[in-house]
Amino acid sequence: MHTRFQILVTWSVLCILYSVLLTGCRGEDIVYPTIGTHVTDEVREGGLYVLCEGNMGSNKARLDYLNLYAGDYYANWYGAQNPKQIKELGDVGNDLQLYGGRLYAVINCSHKLEVMDHLSRHIGQVDIPNCRYVAFHGDKAYVSAYVGSIADPDMLGSVYEIDTATLSITREVKVGHQPDELCVVDDRLYVVNSGGYLTDRYDSTVSVIDLASFTEIQKIVVGLNPTRIRVDNRKHLWVCCQGNYKNIPPKVVIIGGPHIETPCANIAIQGSNAYVMDGENKRLRAFSTIDYSEQTQPIDISSYEHPYGLLATADALYITDAKNYVSSGVLHCYGYDGREHWTARTGDIPGHLCRIAEEYDLHGDTTPIQPSSPYISRVYEYLPAMGQFVNELPEYVEGDNAESMCRKCEQSIANNAGGMITLGGWGGYVTFGFDHAVQNLEGRDLQILGNAFYMTGSTEYGSSEPGIVLVSRDMNKNGLPDDPWYELKGCLYDDPTTDHAFTRTYTREGDTLQNPFHNHPYYPQWISEDQYTLSGAKLAPQTQVISGQNVQRILDYGYVDNKPNTDIEGTSFDISWAVDADGNPVSLPTIDFVRVYNASDEILGMTGELSTEVTGAIDLHINN
Repeated sequence: MHTRFQILVTWSVLCILYSVLLTGCRGEDIVYPTIGTHVTDEVREGGLYVLCEGNMGSNKARLDYLNLYAGDYYANWYGAQNPKQIKELGDVGNDLQLYGGRLYAVINCSHKLEVMDHLSRHIGQVDIPNCRYVAFHGDKAYVSAYVGSIADPDMLGSVYEIDTATLSITREVKVGHQPDELCVVDDRLYVVNSGGYLTDRYDSTVSVIDLASFTEIQKIVVGLNPTRIRVDNRKHLWVCCQGNYKNIPPKVVIIGGPHIETPCANIAIQGSNAYVMDGENKRLRAFSTIDYSEQTQPIDISSYEHPYGLLATADALYITDAKNYVSSGVLHCYGYDGREHWTARTGDIPGHLCRIAEEYDLHGDTTPIQPSSPYISRVYEYLPAMGQFVNELPEYVEGDNAESMCRKCEQSIANNAGGMITLGGWGGYVTFGFDHAVQNLEGRDLQILGNAFYMTGSTEYGSSEPGIVLVSRDMNKNGLPDDPWYELKGCLYDDPTTDHAFTRTYTREGDTLQNPFHNHPYYPQWISEDQYTLSGAKLAPQTQVISGQNVQRILDYGYVDNKPNTDIEGTSFDISWAVDADGNPVSLPTIDFVRVYNASDEILGMTGELSTEVTGAIDLHINN
């Protein structure tokens, strides 16, 4: 390790918090701030997203957010959270679902599945032609798509399978004409085929897809023009069939049960009841999922112009009125006793509602009760390889163990402390985390600080002691870094000189790497075992002699302690660089743990080994 002057520069990035007033530009369009409108004093947990479809061709799909705890409704929440998305959500929002901590919005006429985190911040998108609705099973999303057009109505529709980790389309299966809603029961996917383009001969089937083979294994005939499907608590399927809007009336068909002759504009399942929106007579009717009898009195919505969206939760019913389909709609909240609690003005054509639970940290006021810190909060593991600064940075004293050395590391590098720790020789590592999960958002997500510097007059050479970064999610929710690790792919990952399967065993007996400046044990003295083995990738030597000095080539990107901390981009990392053990890209919406290990294996005479140092880390999405 070179003796170097430590530069520690803290950095903060403006984070879009819940009540922040944002302004900016998307081309020539002004991004107006979203300001909460107080709609109720009732306190409920979590929040509610409202996807407003917007008129076709107007590019006005809009995502609003209702903070149920505070009772405040925020218009154009997505726009405020994503000021760099040029066209915001896009054209015609057709479906909205929450799955695995992510929001998925189907944007029909923009031909995409928009993927967001639970705060509606853009993660990525999947391009799908004429997409309609989305459902989930395991680690896959399934999206229905019309594929054809009104000019070519006889084309069969498709369902696309999407890997939620990589956001890539993995399989496609043909179904009926113009497929709409879909749902999963056990290992079967059920898709209603509306035949919406075949106005003189609507489809009347539900396609059954075997998820293992991803093939259509059956078509179930229901009623004419099926558009919506729900699964109840007994795994029965309720299908809304619209008829032909002339002489064949709408009805609800329960697969495996009776037909219920009632208009059905929408349907929601909650507990042992199915709530059917009768758009023609403007009332909401409840039916038992046990014996299919009608329950209680229907909720009167005769004051609505056009009843449209519907969501039933454990504590409330939410119904939207699309009004005249060209201007703002209204969101209504009802109790199950039929009493209306409050209303809120929405965007154009509020059609799709998604309740988000308190577990996703959207409860409370629009300012977090305990704001997250952008800095390291905890060191979980510290195992340096033998090196001249080991037992010094941080200092070992007799009686220290692995736990106490981690606490000493925290004193040095956590909470912007301004200290420094060494990772020793090749393979030595530290594992740390924050007081929150770091979001994978657009651009760089994480800055990790070292003590690199450029040689005088050059940005190509200097003191670079590169460390590789691994990240992990707490999938088993035990708060420990014992889940799979993924490498953040640096610029030398694909270089043929990089050895991705290097292993070295360090022994107490082999502790002979002495130099005049550091005449003490280099073997970590708190380790009771007489040897330990480290594995990982090893980079080829980067040292050159220039003007009589040993200097290293500064790498382009992707390594800790490679560029000065003043170079924000050069010391920052994108979670989207993550790859698995085989080098395949991995999509991680968040990460909970970070590991840095020394990837260099060079000893430069009296100056000692190249050793990655860590002086701190910053979540770039938290405003400090």
